[in-house]
Amino acid sequence: MRILCLLKWVPDVDQLRYDRERNILIRENARLMLNPEDATAMATALGLKRDAPDTYIEAVSMAPRGAMPHLEDLVRRGIDHVTLISDPRHAGSDTWATSRVLARYLGTRDFDCVFCGTHTLDGGTGQVPAQLAEVLGLPLMVGICALVKLISQEGQAVVDVEGETAMMRFSIALPAVLGFQYSPERKLPYIQYEDLNRDVSSRITVLGNDKLGMDESELGLKGSLTQVRRLEVDALEAKDPVLLRVDQDGIDKVYHWLEQKGFLQP
Repeated sequence: MRILCLLKWVPDVDQLRYDRERNILIRENARLMLNPEDATAMATALGLKRDAPDTYIEAVSMAPRGAMPHLEDLVRRGIDHVTLISDPRHAGSDTWATSRVLARYLGTRDFDCVFCGTHTLDGGTGQVPAQLAEVLGLPLMVGICALVKLISQEGQAVVDVEGETAMMRFSIALPAVLGFQYSPERKLPYIQYEDLNRDVSSRITVLGNDKLGMDESELGLKGSLTQVRRLEVDALEAKDPVLLRVDQDGIDKVYHWLEQKGFLQP
């Protein structure tokens, strides 16, 4: 079984910066964290590898080179190989341009399944898995809350997806793109003490566009179909707190305030 895990490193919200001239997030030199749904996808893949040691997992990430320490730790956690797709010309890529870059690389790989998160913290549109599957001509299932079974010999994955009113079970033909939703129960393994400083550079490949060979019109802002024209930030208005006693007068004031705001019927 060969699994490709797509991982996105998102800026920590405490250090989020925005380029208002180009209307893009500034990811360079920002403190990065692994997107939670992608972490769930990778934890699921590592769980399969634990039960079937011959499972091969490659993590693929399109990110600045500042993500390298995080990628090294992925290998120390049990990932077989990591590919970092990094090029300054990728800056500002929307979901469409990102999907095309990832599809260009994935089209050169042999795999049984692609694991990823359904959404990302810095986007949330959930477009990349669908666009990637469309470009590669693969079946797609997103919003997966549980992987029931994955059998490469039968060319089949069985997954559970939580709908609004019911839990649904689907069977998907492989190879396919599987998008997971966040699950706190599925956690990444800790790095063993003896592996904390292990040299893993031989198991990491860095690719720029010189290797992928895409036209620059397909990359970054030039290759993005989504154009952000304006960003508006709501200002938070500080208000003085109102202190009330727990007595009849305080209860009456709270009741009337809720009534005025429409929370209670008069």
